Amino acid sequence: MKLRTLLTTCLLGALAASGAALAQAPPAKPAVSTKNAFGPKSPAEAQAINAVIQAQTQPPDEMIKAVDALLGKFADTVYKSFALELESEAYQHKGDNAKAIVYGEQALQADPKNFDADNVLANVTAATTRDTDLDKEEKLTKADKYAHDAIDTLEKDGKPPLMANQNDEQWTKTKNGAESLAYQALGTVALTRKKTDEAIEDFKKGIELNPDPVLMLRAGRALMAAKKFDEAIAYDQKVLDLPGAPDQIKNIAKADKERATQTKGTAK
Repeated sequence: MKLRTLLTTCLLGALAASGAALAQAPPAKPAVSTKNAFGPKSPAEAQAINAVIQAQTQPPDEMIKAVDALLGKFADTVYKSFALELESEAYQHKGDNAKAIVYGEQALQADPKNFDADNVLANVTAATTRDTDLDKEEKLTKADKYAHDAIDTLEKDGKPPLMANQNDEQWTKTKNGAESLAYQALGTVALTRKKTDEAIEDFKKGIELNPDPVLMLRAGRALMAAKKFDEAIAYDQKVLDLPGAPDQIKNIAKADKERATQTKGTAK
């Protein structure tokens, strides 16, 4: 869900700053001095953390295995919240949303300022809440709070120690990407509450921060629901014109654009 390349770079930098020996870790300038450095307490812990970092390119089960191995040996690691959030995402990718929520909540318990955990919880909760749920409003209220907590942390607390190696440009990109995910959740909450115009505004805010093609698709569909066909078509076209957008996403955008164009014609 995130700009993992930047985060991985800063984590490797923090590990290097701690003076721990890491296999296959690229050279990186220390983000902070080695005195009181934010990092592992031993080479063994550093190795376990590095395994978690490397597991980001592996299937979800490998991430779960790496996180469990880290926390099984080093329960008090300063990377605990980060690792639990990654495990939450791994379960989300497996389609096990119940466990995604469990580990996301554990990540927040370890660090209440973990905006990535807030975003996972906000988006999973919002996306899995249905009109027929008896506790619909309770779930949506939770999702809304998680998303706003993420935005508040990003706006008020600044760069966390975990990302100390990021320069200003990298941090801005990370911050914008995370805020965009929060607005995606808020837009989904608004749609479920039948507040289409509010959802459109939230999706647009997210796109302004990070021109993500999936978020553009969501905006286009919300505009379609609001019968704002020209705007919906425009967002679908943005996806089609976006360099690097996956073919699968572009095919969806093409189908959405055709549907919006046809509906616009029959609505006259």
